[in-house]
Amino acid sequence: MDIDVYSASRRAEPAKNTPSAIYVLTGEDIRRSRVTSVPEALRLVPGVEVARVDANKWAVSIRGFNGRTTYKLLVLIDGRSIYDPLFSGVLWEARDVMLEDVDRIEVIRGPGGTLWGANAVNGVINIITKHARDTQGGLVAAGAGTEERGFGTARYGWQPNTNQFARIYAKSFKRGTGFSPIGNAHDETQMNQTGFRWDWDATAQDAVRVSGDFFDTDAGERDSATTTQDVNHRGANLLASWTRRLSATESMRAQVYYDRIELDNVQLGEKRDTYDFEFQRSTALTARHLVIWGLGYRNTSDTIRNGPLIAIDPSRRTDNTASGFVQDTISLVPERVLLTLGTKVENNDYSGTEWQPNARLAWTPDTQQTVWTAFSRAVRVPSRLEADLVFGGARLGDNVQAEHVSAYELGYRRLVTASFSYDVATFYNVYDNLATVEQGFQFSNQMHGHTSGVELAGRWQLTPSWRLDLAYTYLQMKLAVDASSIAVTQPQTIERSNPQHQLAVRSAQNIGRNLEFDATLRFVDDLPALNVPAYTTLDLGLSWFARHNLELSLVGQNLLDSHHPEQAVAANGTGTEVQRGVYTKLTWRF
Repeated sequence: MDIDVYSASRRAEPAKNTPSAIYVLTGEDIRRSRVTSVPEALRLVPGVEVARVDANKWAVSIRGFNGRTTYKLLVLIDGRSIYDPLFSGVLWEARDVMLEDVDRIEVIRGPGGTLWGANAVNGVINIITKHARDTQGGLVAAGAGTEERGFGTARYGWQPNTNQFARIYAKSFKRGTGFSPIGNAHDETQMNQTGFRWDWDATAQDAVRVSGDFFDTDAGERDSATTTQDVNHRGANLLASWTRRLSATESMRAQVYYDRIELDNVQLGEKRDTYDFEFQRSTALTARHLVIWGLGYRNTSDTIRNGPLIAIDPSRRTDNTASGFVQDTISLVPERVLLTLGTKVENNDYSGTEWQPNARLAWTPDTQQTVWTAFSRAVRVPSRLEADLVFGGARLGDNVQAEHVSAYELGYRRLVTASFSYDVATFYNVYDNLATVEQGFQFSNQMHGHTSGVELAGRWQLTPSWRLDLAYTYLQMKLAVDASSIAVTQPQTIERSNPQHQLAVRSAQNIGRNLEFDATLRFVDDLPALNVPAYTTLDLGLSWFARHNLELSLVGQNLLDSHHPEQAVAANGTGTEVQRGVYTKLTWRF
């Protein structure tokens, strides 16, 4: 609970005092969970739904509305958005990081629009990589298995001079196919990625960072029971930031990045260039008022290659988003009661000007516990596809509008003893203008409703060498369409496509000086609308340190059954089932 987090307020603050539902996966948590991708790691976070659609595609959401292109979740890598405005979601098969370079993943459950802008409706996931200072020397890791057919990473960090640090990396993997009830799954994946990071501590107050990545992914896909295709994703990004610390509470920061992505499949092609700039300033107006404010501008332009079934008109489009935010943290009772008030105003080319305010209150009666409550509002901007899709000569999205949520949250976290802590968050979200597809495949906004739930996280250090982590989620959804709606997808289908109950228990145990044993047991409730039964999974990992810098691991995943579905396994053959897998991995640090 003492770890500092950034994503909740865009400044470093202890997680235990944060007036929001936040969960932090550290780099060590990720290593000990034995996962090979970010979505797998997110399974350990309460409130997060993660389901594998096939061997390379994921459905990831927070607090409901899960699907292949979840459009109510904003995902960032070091503050760089990987949300695709064409589909309104994250194509996880095309976005990857070197897990050994991840410092932590901060997950905010609940709206984050006040600080992070549109599309942070149900949450924000910020993947924060390590400072180059912390990745000095070399690392080589390689492995292979039944599902993870082969993977390898290499990284080297060095110090150009006393106040500069740099690293370069490369990674590659090949993943096999899932289980298909109708035969050939055709969902194998191969990815190659490389990148760099350079950190310069220019002065005692100034820090400069430059980083970039390039990736190329080929992912198989089954369109129907009889047709398959190979989809290519490739892209690159370049990010630069400057931070000046003026005092313990005051700072300023500027960041700019360029992101290029390309998607090429039979039905659709996309080339997108995004330029993003933001500036923020935090200042202590008085001893009791800490204000943070910022400005942002984003320009994104795309070129769409229409396919035989999908047409987007115009095929080229440039969109601009300008925004500004301000948030004041008021110390009503010093070190005991904090009130946070803020709002963001954002102008976009799809729904015009949107306001996203929030109010948060935190009461810390002592150093062992915090009670917090919050009200916030967020919006989801229509996607390019919703606004410009054309079928049979008719435009399908002329009347599409932004979605809105008003969220009410209450939470409590407590450090019971030095070895046991827990965190409880409850929420009630009210949605209006939810997207619908009406008869004739017209896009509209004729659904409304509410969701509610409870999320519990616990950590128990049984002994100095053995720790248990618990994550439990309860979700209730109640949706309805307007009286005038003739929606193709009924509200009950969405409600019954999200699990009511999820449970994850993780054990990390050190056995002597050179053995580690890890186990993760998960339960996910059934999805009646998708014909997915409830399932329980077990992952086991054993590591032997032959030397302090040489680690050999053996990992088994999904060990309780030979295969099981997690997302829709449709009658037409799209989607596959997750299979039992085993892999070995050798890691050498030098």
